[in-house]
Amino acid sequence: MNKKLGELLIEAGIISEDKLQDVLEKQKETGRRIGEVIIDMQLALEDEIQDILARQLGMPKIDLYEEKIDPDMARLVPPDMIKRHQVFPVRKEGNQLVVAMVDPLNLLAIDDLRLSTGMDILPQITSPSAISFAFDQFFGVSHEAQKSIEEFQADRLKKGYIIDETLVDKATLKEIEDAPIVKLVDTILNGAADYRASDIHLEPKDDYMVVRYRVDGMLHRILTVPKNAIPAVTARLKIMARLDTSERRKPQDGRIGLNLADSEYDIRFSTLPTLFGEKIVMRLLNKSSQDYKLTDLGYDEDELSVWNSLIEQPNGIILITGPTGCGKSTTLITSLAKLATEQVNVVTIEDPVEYQLDTINQVHVNPKVGLTFASGMRTVVRQDPDIIMVGEIRDGETADLAVNAALTGHLVLSTLHTNDAPGAVPRMESMGVPAYLINASVIGIMAQRLIRRLCQHCKEAYEANEEELEFMRGAYDDSQYEGKPPLLYRAKGCKFCKHVGYTGRTGVFEIFRMSNTIKELITTTTAIHLIKRQARKEGMLTLWESGVKKVIAGVTSLEELLRVARPDYETEADVEGVAAGIPGAVRGPLTETAPKLAEVKGFEV
Repeated sequence: MNKKLGELLIEAGIISEDKLQDVLEKQKETGRRIGEVIIDMQLALEDEIQDILARQLGMPKIDLYEEKIDPDMARLVPPDMIKRHQVFPVRKEGNQLVVAMVDPLNLLAIDDLRLSTGMDILPQITSPSAISFAFDQFFGVSHEAQKSIEEFQADRLKKGYIIDETLVDKATLKEIEDAPIVKLVDTILNGAADYRASDIHLEPKDDYMVVRYRVDGMLHRILTVPKNAIPAVTARLKIMARLDTSERRKPQDGRIGLNLADSEYDIRFSTLPTLFGEKIVMRLLNKSSQDYKLTDLGYDEDELSVWNSLIEQPNGIILITGPTGCGKSTTLITSLAKLATEQVNVVTIEDPVEYQLDTINQVHVNPKVGLTFASGMRTVVRQDPDIIMVGEIRDGETADLAVNAALTGHLVLSTLHTNDAPGAVPRMESMGVPAYLINASVIGIMAQRLIRRLCQHCKEAYEANEEELEFMRGAYDDSQYEGKPPLLYRAKGCKFCKHVGYTGRTGVFEIFRMSNTIKELITTTTAIHLIKRQARKEGMLTLWESGVKKVIAGVTSLEELLRVARPDYETEADVEGVAAGIPGAVRGPLTETAPKLAEVKGFEV
């Protein structure tokens, strides 16, 4: 009798019986394959799972990263069938077609392949990432985009003209929506979904347009569009966003709703006139994969406990601070998802509404008709709310209304643009909120950043050197290492992470609670460093200290943490040094070892 995959994994020493039970529970929740769950929980590598599966099924394993794939065979099967069944044709052996399959026992997939190719199918087991890798090589965004561009060029040459910027207004809809241009735009959009991009940038230059994807917070150049295709691409996208194709002198904003890679996307569309034409930026929001859980955002146990204790308060203001793109909206909506029940009335005022939840009432700000954050707040408080979320406190009027709402028994969640959590206090005062009202209404403030996770397949361990230890001074307990430097990890790059060294992102947090001591301090000073010093005495970890914990745990690298945060702890010696005017005191010996954005390695397609 064949043993189950879990039993074989235990026999191989890859996971323990206790971990297997955790995996089975997670599998029941998600309905996914056990191997996928094990990989997601980082209990085993994908290659290890494939080896065990091949042994369990008595079937050969095929490595698509190393295997030479016959291009003619690869294109025998339609791309949509490859994606749907997670298969990839490799080569012909006699009258048989060797096919790499994630699930070689999928009889429906085998029948579809047989009908499509007219050949007998010889299945071999492979991984989902290997299928994705092979698909990118033969049907990926660069390959498909180049084919569409060549078709477009050939078509224009055949017809004896091109659509340039002066002719776009006179071009017929059929010309703008010419098949190659439609295919090129669809390829760019679908490619972004495949790469898990959060944004698409289309940037016109003198002779071409650059297309870049933002993946895990970093921009990567994907392809270039020739100059004579730029007007048609721009017009096609504007039509999809329901914008004026003839207006190129002023910015325009729109939205596109699309199904990409079997998921529903809401795309925020923005144009900006530049020297060489209109720059287009599209923000992609995957509406199909919104699973709102605080445990997935990167909190450690202590941080999650503190945050839960704040959002479970019956009234008061909770603020999240940080720059654009640091995950504030995601944290807010995830917190609201936990709080929203049938017994609670939750109302949000947002600009724009990014994530949609059935359990809350969401209001989209529209200044053109007079619906601002401030006017919306006035109406919301008359709607019998229990919890109010204001997308951003931008002015004194909104701040005053938020304070009044908190003082009248409501829980208010909102965001501010400050560099750290204590910095929200003087920011509120600068908007006209007096210290005594801040003390009476604000119950907690959290700053956050997003950092990239090291690829678990290729991250490289090494002993921290003296300079790195100095950077981390005071941010970790070195007594547990018995005088030896701790092991850190750095990015290396492999086939699984497209040689970037990182996959996905997680959060680092600075959670500031308003204690009585801090409230007394706020009445006498707005000096951020004094407020921060007191908060640290009461147990607050700074963004840097939260990040160092993840560096020590091997979640990210010190270089990646330095990209988004810097050491900001101080010791008594530092304080004395400041008083004595010693250079370098308080901030510590910061040297220029952090990589500049231009030096951070990206990936090339």
